[in-house]
Amino acid sequence: MNSFGAEHMKRAAAMLAPDHSPHPWHVRLGAYRVGVPITETIPQLLADGWTEVMQTAVEYWAVGGVLSPDFVFVDDHDDEMIEKRIAGYQVGYDKEWVRREVGGHWHDFREDENQEKERYIFADMPMPMKRAIVSRWDVLHYGYLLDHPDMRYNKDFGYYWRIEVDDVVVRVKVFDGVDKGRCPDKQFSEDWEKAGLPGGLYGYMGRLVTGEVENLWLFVEGVEPPDLRVKGVEETWSGD
Repeated sequence: MNSFGAEHMKRAAAMLAPDHSPHPWHVRLGAYRVGVPITETIPQLLADGWTEVMQTAVEYWAVGGVLSPDFVFVDDHDDEMIEKRIAGYQVGYDKEWVRREVGGHWHDFREDENQEKERYIFADMPMPMKRAIVSRWDVLHYGYLLDHPDMRYNKDFGYYWRIEVDDVVVRVKVFDGVDKGRCPDKQFSEDWEKAGLPGGLYGYMGRLVTGEVENLWLFVEGVEPPDLRVKGVEETWSGD
């Protein structure tokens, strides 16, 4: 067996037998999930709450009503950030609208199958209403984090569990379909890992669990990112 084949077998064995892996369970779990898209880390309960806020806003918008903001959070963002938050919601809404339109999945309009389905452009909402929407979203966001003390949020990483074992802190992305709102523990993680469930052994980044991992800095706190600068003598242009 050549060296490549031997190394491949060694790595495969480490993946299939968590007890033989050089990394602790929470590091492996963080590695499996590091590639989960940010939008997929959003807990379903939170996403449902945000959708309910927008549905309420649309009802007020249709009749020219005024949606009251949550005054604790209403001034947290400038207009530019408000627009970005609304635009982000628009992306998800557009995908769902197209899915329904193409597949005919309009379950909530059965009373009139021929009714034209209106597509909303939330950018057309007045700024006070957009600000009210975002303020209510923030209430749900911070309330959810308060109810889940092991969960954190980073705009560049998404929702994640902060798990510390033997002074090693790992950011494990939330995978709500599996976690069900509960922070994973060792038993849960290894059972899930050995079973090869979605997002587990055959998940997003399973290859990172064995050997030396160059990308630990992505999800393990305190690990410095690699220096990707070209090594060697730097040349400067004098302009002559």
